[in-house]
Amino acid sequence: MDTLARIRQFAAKEFSLNPEALDPAAPLDSLGIDSLSFIEFMFKVEEEFGVSVSDEELKGIKTLADLERHVTAALSAAGKAA
Repeated sequence: MDTLARIRQFAAKEFSLNPEALDPAAPLDSLGIDSLSFIEFMFKVEEEFGVSVSDEELKGIKTLADLERHVTAALSAAGKAA
C-alpha cells in the first residue's frame, strides 16, 4: 500500500470517514477535520510512520496530499521505504 493510501485509511479510521470519499486535495476543514483533531492525528501519524513534523511544517499541511508529501520526504531523508 502506498503512503497516500495508508494515510487515507488511517484518516478514515481516525475520523470515521469513508476512505474512498477522502479527496487528498481537499482542505482538511472541508473534510470536517478541525485543527485540534488534526494535531492529535499528527501525533499518531508520526508514531505510525516513524517521522517527525515540526510546528513550522505542520502549518504548511492543509490537505492529506500535503501530509503525504511531507511523510514521503521524511521517510526518504531517513532512508526508509515509503
